[in-house]
Amino acid sequence: MTSPIPMAATAEEAPQSSSTIKDGTVNGTLPEAEAFAVHYPGYPSSPARAAHTLGGLPAITKVRSYKSPPAPAAPRLELRFRPEDPYCHPASAEHRASTGLLLRLSRPKGGCAPPRAEVVARVHSGYHFQGMADFQHVVPVHAAEVRKRKRLDRPNVKDDLGSDKAGDLETEDGDVMMLVPPLFSIKDTPTNIALLPSSNALSKSMQRGVVQHRWEMDIEPTIALPFNIQAVPKKINWEDHIPKNSSEWDWQMAVCKLFDERPVWPRQSLYERLLDDGVQVSTGQFKSLLFKAGYYFSTGPFGKFWIRKEYDPRKDPESRIYQRIDFRMPLELRNLQKKKNYGSEKWSDMCKLERMPSKSFIFLQLFELKDDFIQAEIRKPSHQSTCSVGFLSQ
Repeated sequence: MTSPIPMAATAEEAPQSSSTIKDGTVNGTLPEAEAFAVHYPGYPSSPARAAHTLGGLPAITKVRSYKSPPAPAAPRLELRFRPEDPYCHPASAEHRASTGLLLRLSRPKGGCAPPRAEVVARVHSGYHFQGMADFQHVVPVHAAEVRKRKRLDRPNVKDDLGSDKAGDLETEDGDVMMLVPPLFSIKDTPTNIALLPSSNALSKSMQRGVVQHRWEMDIEPTIALPFNIQAVPKKINWEDHIPKNSSEWDWQMAVCKLFDERPVWPRQSLYERLLDDGVQVSTGQFKSLLFKAGYYFSTGPFGKFWIRKEYDPRKDPESRIYQRIDFRMPLELRNLQKKKNYGSEKWSDMCKLERMPSKSFIFLQLFELKDDFIQAEIRKPSHQSTCSVGFLSQ
């Protein structure tokens, strides 16, 4: 298809061109007239129908008259195979430069002379459809059959596409509803999509190859154990896996020595003790050190406190001094503490009971409280051999 050019009905009525093609060669001078081509992806029934699917002559003229600056690209020419359907997905054509020629072919009447070709205009540009022209969304029932059935059933109802009856989603006669995807497609060309394989589809050998096995994975659970567990975690031989002259060896040895000094520690108290001893570790490193040397219960009189492995405070009456106490801030003092700037609070200062904690409640250890009365009470002999809710429950 080309731009509108007057076409002759017969060869005698057509104006003579200054250039002709004979035996595959052009004779004469190329005309000054210029045209543009549209590489139509199909065989239209008529030039008028082809122009209608392209939006009509006004739409084609608008695209052609656009003067694009150097930076933005020229607008694309849209083709709708079903211009009557508002849900028709358009195919876009890109504008490209061309060096073609527009020819007029004619055959003289009443003779056996070969066809004659004349150069009518020079084609300086063209519109190419590179996408999938058949990538459309249509109703699975032919529109003509639906309109025919409607005319037979309801002759007084209009079947125009723009009428209210044609656009209803729910119909009484069982017509197929027009359910168009909200976003049909943003691409016209095929795209290769590389999907990652599902984790369930991977074999066990492949999974073992992806995740490198470490010796820490063989350690039994040590975090948030139930208080009624039968046996506590056993001690592990971490010395067989950590290099002796490394920093990790020194850190782990320092934590184990503190657990030998005291079998039950609050986390913050143990961390500040390491800092006082000159052991500088991050929060993540400290968690790994505790994981190898201790465990803690989720509830109970020793809940949230780290306990040395193989030590069961439930069976040792002497562990009563390491029980926790739940210190809760009175409601009338909670707003007061938010207004004051306490700075960085140390665990040892809170154990002196001379400073209000910044939180609404906190778990303190009886052994660390700096109070003579409390220390005297927790050191009184216990009459229980095992505990369920604590040796100092009263």
